[in-house]
Amino acid sequence: MLFLLVISLLSGSSEARADLTTALALRSLTAEQAREKTPVSLQGTIIFIDSPGTAFMQDETAGAHIHMKPGRSDLRIGDRIKVEGVTMPGLFLPGVDVSNLEIIGRGALPAAIPASHNDLTTGRFHYQRVSVEGIGRTLAPLDENRSLLRLATGGRVIEVRVDALPESAPGLVDARLRVTALAAGGINDRRQLVFPYLRVTDWSNVAIVSPARPENEVPLISVTNLLRFTGKPDEAAQSVRVQGIVLAAFPDGRVFARDQTPPPSDVSSQDTAPVSAAVSIRLDLQYQLNPGDAFDAAGFPIMEGFTASLADARLLSVESGPAPKPLIVATSAFMDGTHDADLVMLDRPVTLLDHFRTADGYELRLNAYGTAIRAFMPRDFFVGSISSHLPSDLPSASIDSDGNLTLQKGATLGVTGICLVESSSDKGFRSFPDRASLLLRGPHDVVVINAAPFWNMRRLIIAVSTLGGIVLLSLVWIAALRRRVTSLQARIVHQATLDERQRIAREFHDTLEQELAGLSLRMDAAATRQMDEKARALLKTSRSLVSRVQAEARNLVADLRDEPGENVSLVSALQALAQRQPPNAPAVHVELEGSPPALPPHITHHLRMIAQEALTNALKHAQARHITLRLGTSGGIVTLTIADDGPGLDPSITEGKPGHFGCMGIRERCRKINANVEWQTQPGHGTTVSVTLPL
Repeated sequence: MLFLLVISLLSGSSEARADLTTALALRSLTAEQAREKTPVSLQGTIIFIDSPGTAFMQDETAGAHIHMKPGRSDLRIGDRIKVEGVTMPGLFLPGVDVSNLEIIGRGALPAAIPASHNDLTTGRFHYQRVSVEGIGRTLAPLDENRSLLRLATGGRVIEVRVDALPESAPGLVDARLRVTALAAGGINDRRQLVFPYLRVTDWSNVAIVSPARPENEVPLISVTNLLRFTGKPDEAAQSVRVQGIVLAAFPDGRVFARDQTPPPSDVSSQDTAPVSAAVSIRLDLQYQLNPGDAFDAAGFPIMEGFTASLADARLLSVESGPAPKPLIVATSAFMDGTHDADLVMLDRPVTLLDHFRTADGYELRLNAYGTAIRAFMPRDFFVGSISSHLPSDLPSASIDSDGNLTLQKGATLGVTGICLVESSSDKGFRSFPDRASLLLRGPHDVVVINAAPFWNMRRLIIAVSTLGGIVLLSLVWIAALRRRVTSLQARIVHQATLDERQRIAREFHDTLEQELAGLSLRMDAAATRQMDEKARALLKTSRSLVSRVQAEARNLVADLRDEPGENVSLVSALQALAQRQPPNAPAVHVELEGSPPALPPHITHHLRMIAQEALTNALKHAQARHITLRLGTSGGIVTLTIADDGPGLDPSITEGKPGHFGCMGIRERCRKINANVEWQTQPGHGTTVSVTLPL
């Protein structure tokens, strides 16, 4: 049983790895599956050989590409081969990395599959023999030994790359052809088909179904009749002749011409809008044309833009003539598509908003009285004689040595150029232009009527910015000057105040204090004489009073000489005030509650003077034994309290009486610092002065 199970598993594995035997099975693999190098065994016919190492084969199911190392030079188209190898992903479809190739005979090529342009674009028949019919548009050399035939089919053009010279296949242009070829194309790095093309070995695979008409039999048609409905679809794909006058010819092969063929008689009756009598032509070869040349050309009508144009055109005859005049048109007529592809000049001057260089030339942004217009001048512009309605003495634009267009923004210009409708939109069954631009033939199409004004937007912005900067600097300077003046005023006031305080202190010292000192000496001298006890007691009392007055005078002189702006803490000031009391004075205690904040110098000074005045009143009138100075901070409020244990005072005294200015001074100082003061007193229980200052 175990032996039979092993045989069964090996058999299933062998079936899973069976060789791919058809091209269709090979093409059905994904790129990831093809990288697994699955064995392949195919039989088919060689349909195309690209190089000794690459060939294309086809069996009854599909086509495939095979790659050989080393290459095989003995292979021929039509060989029947047997190929063995492994799968490879390829650029677009999986292929075969050949390990063994055997030629087993020759046979007829597989029948070509009729294919449309859509079939080629989708890659449906990629790497297979296909048959495509169309009209030969152009024939030109591709490289040294190959040709490029452009085939129009189904309204599209497809490239046919032929491994033969073009001279060996005359008469293909404008003929109906049937091309039997290998379907191929350009592939990008994402394994996507960018554009299809056909590969042909020689001209035997290009059959002429209907020969090209002689040039004299190509119908002459007005440009207004291009791509109009005729009921004959075959004729729409073939070439037509037009006759006209060259308006502009550019080195890249673009020609704009004004039609010289009379329009059909039914145009005015059936069309509600005038039809442009100009056409855009793309020549298949470069010709030397000048404005005014009368020409006869044959080409293929295509719809490229808003009006029909000719592509792959060839000149049949050319005659020189005078340069044509531009049509003078209004801005509305310029924008409505009436003059598409015609040479026009705007009837009113325009203003240059901006201009700049691009990779292909120069672009100008114009303002035509509220209508924005874009003008473009190709890098390789036409050089030659032109005709204009503007005076010849007006300066025109030019290109300087650095390749820049010499125009100034804001200049008033007269412009001439080819009118081109850039985009259109549909309304119902009608198509209307959305935007038109000017294609300039060169700098001579731009004439400067009025130079740009000096005060343009850029210079105005610079001037306003400069003026704003000056104003800002002036404001800063004024602010700095004001701060300086304020600082000088404060210093002057401070110095004047200090000088006045010192003067008062000197006067006080030299007068009152000296007089008190003299009085004290006289009392000391009188105390040495004989007197009764009553007189001696009176003299002693008077002597003590003079000493207190003298001490207060010294304190007052010291306060006046202290600079009011000194940054002294209130705690230090209160402690100094308590320590300089006379020895026989009541005991003064300083108590602190909380952490006192740092206060401005002027507030510290006023609180210190309030405390000194309250302390002086207590010493003079309270007959106290103890005085307490208490400073506290709580809830954002500073509280200064001066309390004594004297007999109290009459509350009416705090309101101010003749000869009593202490309490009045305390109130005035409190108002200066936005503080409140209260006197609390009861007979026999002392007096408390409370000052509260919100921070």
